[in-house]
Amino acid sequence: MELHIFVGRQPILDSEGRIFGYELLYRNSERNSFPDIDPEQATVQLLVNTFLSIGVDQISGNSKSFINFSGELLIKDIFSNLKPECVVIEILEDVEITPALISRIREIKQDGFELALDDFIVQDQYALHTELFELIDYVKVDFLAVDEKGRLPIEEFIKQYPHIKLLAEKIETEEQFQNAKRSGYDLFQGYFFAKPEIIKGVEIPANLNLHLQIINRLNDSDPNIDEIANLILHDISLTYKLLRFINTMNFSVPKSVGSVKQAIVLIGMRELRKWMRILMLQDISDHSSSGRVKALVSYSMSRAKMCELVAVRTGYPNGDEHFFVGLFSLLDVIMKRSWEDVLPMFPFSDEVATTLQGKQTNLTPYLELAIATERFDLEKIVAIGNRLDVTKKELVAFSNKANQWARMLER
Repeated sequence: MELHIFVGRQPILDSEGRIFGYELLYRNSERNSFPDIDPEQATVQLLVNTFLSIGVDQISGNSKSFINFSGELLIKDIFSNLKPECVVIEILEDVEITPALISRIREIKQDGFELALDDFIVQDQYALHTELFELIDYVKVDFLAVDEKGRLPIEEFIKQYPHIKLLAEKIETEEQFQNAKRSGYDLFQGYFFAKPEIIKGVEIPANLNLHLQIINRLNDSDPNIDEIANLILHDISLTYKLLRFINTMNFSVPKSVGSVKQAIVLIGMRELRKWMRILMLQDISDHSSSGRVKALVSYSMSRAKMCELVAVRTGYPNGDEHFFVGLFSLLDVIMKRSWEDVLPMFPFSDEVATTLQGKQTNLTPYLELAIATERFDLEKIVAIGNRLDVTKKELVAFSNKANQWARMLER
């Protein structure tokens, strides 16, 4: 059985019926219901699935993503590098409003995020902390949970803050929709418009032991960036998610990243340490894989090492880009997407991207040689080996070493 990941999304519309954004919902299967899981863990996994695996561009496009945050996650500042223009932070209805939380919300607001109060009803704590509403952009009102009479005090209260948009959620009938519009609501969400849709992606299996090794290295008093970069580079899942991370989050990233070490320097050890822990937790809870994906990852690993070994032999001291080409050469097959869809998700160098698309570059012979070796295509092996001035004996040794290395990482 193939390992999939899931994200639910439900459209949020304006009064003209145009898509304004989506509420993103944690799902762990194609069943359209919330699983029995801790809400904080659900948000963490939802963010990982959305921003690091499937890609927010595939889920929300250019529209805003409304995502629930517990008070604990807000205070922990785990997701401060999400792009503010992409995400609306929904504060759950059971979050206790305190001066410390308001201070934290003010910081989030200053970073450019918009904020929403979910399932809003008038509570005493809101009267005590009216300064909160200067920071809020949206208030969501549940039309199933609160009847027309109960909504009146909510609507009167929000009139004090004309900058706040009212969002009517769980609209199920035309009558509710028209009532909401007459009552001054700006945005609308519910089964009347669309049920949540499940977006499915293919997860790449991660090496949990390698995760633990990296976290141990990150906990050293003086972490060795070269050593950490080398460990990450040797796991396709970690490399994939690291590159997705720096390309999706709010970092000033150049168009191309030549090595994992450069990526680590760009995001910093603190962010790397934080996200490694999040990814490890996700992999502990979801650690399983399909035979198909495991086989493809194994081929990818062998290709990567083969490309690297031949590159070093032919005068490239580190062989990083050659390793990258081999490592990601099957990513379109693993992800079941075209390269046109896959490449914009990553800050690959132009040469790596061009090579992966099947066009001729200086990296192409190395990848073709790795594939020929994998397929026992002796004629092609000899021909490319001669071009690169690498003997058949050397290539056999490199192939054995690459396969042994890939098998070692599967343990």
